[in-house]
Amino acid sequence: MNKPFAVFAAGLLAIALAGCAEPPASVRSSTPTPTSTASAYYKACLVTDADTAEGSPAQEGVAGLTRASSELGVDTDQVTVATSADYATAIQGLVDESCTLVVGVGSSATEAVQAAAKANTGVRFVLVDATPTESLSNLRPVLFNTQESAFLAGYLAASQSSTGKVGTFGALNVATVTIYMDGFVQGVDYYNQTKQAQVEALGWDVTDQSGTFVHSATSPWDDTAAGLTAAQSLTDEGADVVFAVAGAAGTGALELAAQTGGVRVIWSDTDGCQTQAASCAQILTSVVKDREASVFEAIKADHDGSGASGVLAGTLRNGGTHLSDLADDVPAETRTELDAVSQGIIDGTITVTSPSAVN
Repeated sequence: MNKPFAVFAAGLLAIALAGCAEPPASVRSSTPTPTSTASAYYKACLVTDADTAEGSPAQEGVAGLTRASSELGVDTDQVTVATSADYATAIQGLVDESCTLVVGVGSSATEAVQAAAKANTGVRFVLVDATPTESLSNLRPVLFNTQESAFLAGYLAASQSSTGKVGTFGALNVATVTIYMDGFVQGVDYYNQTKQAQVEALGWDVTDQSGTFVHSATSPWDDTAAGLTAAQSLTDEGADVVFAVAGAAGTGALELAAQTGGVRVIWSDTDGCQTQAASCAQILTSVVKDREASVFEAIKADHDGSGASGVLAGTLRNGGTHLSDLADDVPAETRTELDAVSQGIIDGTITVTSPSAVN
């Protein structure tokens, strides 16, 4: 999971870009498109970290850029950085390459993207899954209303529980985490309302915004043992489905599920059956941020001139967030119900709220 974006800002967007140097610590992949013309030149560019794992944010960003090249017929350029310290040089290289739009993915790119936007006011920038600390007219954040798909996960968890208790834990009590937990608990509540059930959601109080988090002496995002402890605090109370919103620390919940055999895990941020493939048997589904779709939509909006300002929100409606494939043993009836619930969220007949949601 990308590290927290914390405060949602109403970002905007802006104007054009220019071009040259390549940092030695980065790798460039350029895709010229023969349909571009001098009179209507457009070049979309992307900078990511070096995570090459299937389903990683970087790989999804590249897929979104590739889609823009194919479907929109625009030139593209992509740079991969080795470390966070390389972002500034890599982004300036893209500016010098006459890019019309530069897209950065993840919180590690935030500082460099924001600085580049301030220094290059004639260039447009997009920051995916992170929030800049100030609003700039040429910098547009792309954020995710994951409370919507987490609501579906809560409904699914309640439907699959045999103990009548499900739970969730997070890495930290920050907006990028609690937005998932808000939706999850509301989804359990909705299941109870529609099914006259009494499934209890452990680990998060929507009203008090307090709950179960990873307690780590090192990193709450990476401490597997501490993640296992957090998950076990929920299963000790009877939860048989656990929603882990804790990055790599969530693998502790997967280990616990493998050990006990009676616990299922819902993964967050990425498709767990891709990024945690060895543990796919323990995963009921994943609440996904679809960065591929969001990178494409951000480029398309800028290219078409339809994304003039404001935060671009990834939602169920535009595919920016969704559930991954469900476990094979989820009944057809439940799948049909989830489709109906999803449509209700999209058309507004079902409301999912979170203090962290993009308005």
